[in-house]
Amino acid sequence: MRTQLKIIILVLTIGISNLTFGQKTQKLPNNELREIIGLALNLPELQQYFHIDSHPERLPIKIKEFGEINSTNLSGIEKFGTEILILKNEEISRKEIPDYLNIADWTLVDNLLRLQLNYQIEGITVNYMFERTDSKWKIKSAELWEE
Repeated sequence: MRTQLKIIILVLTIGISNLTFGQKTQKLPNNELREIIGLALNLPELQQYFHIDSHPERLPIKIKEFGEINSTNLSGIEKFGTEILILKNEEISRKEIPDYLNIADWTLVDNLLRLQLNYQIEGITVNYMFERTDSKWKIKSAELWEE
């Protein structure tokens, strides 16, 4: 727990200093974006909240667009045998879509990434810490809580 807290403080400190000194935000190649989102969606603790058996209308899984997380960069990611949708806020509002994942935080510093997802229809938040080792991303830690 103490190590995780130190990593979070480091990520936030570096992220704030990057903003303060005007450094550019790091961008990831599309294949790495897809890898991270795929890992996040397949977190075992998250699966029970999709309820696709009792709510088949929740397919395909939907994510609200967030910066580089858009339909152009994330095409081809599948969940439950269907390609996920990345939707703009305007489309979510216009169509009154209630079942989408919202990215609340995406903080990338070197080989560490903090990602936070909200699934409002289920009242849950998932906080992830990813680490890149040898060009591969893995979930270093994940915490899910119900609101």
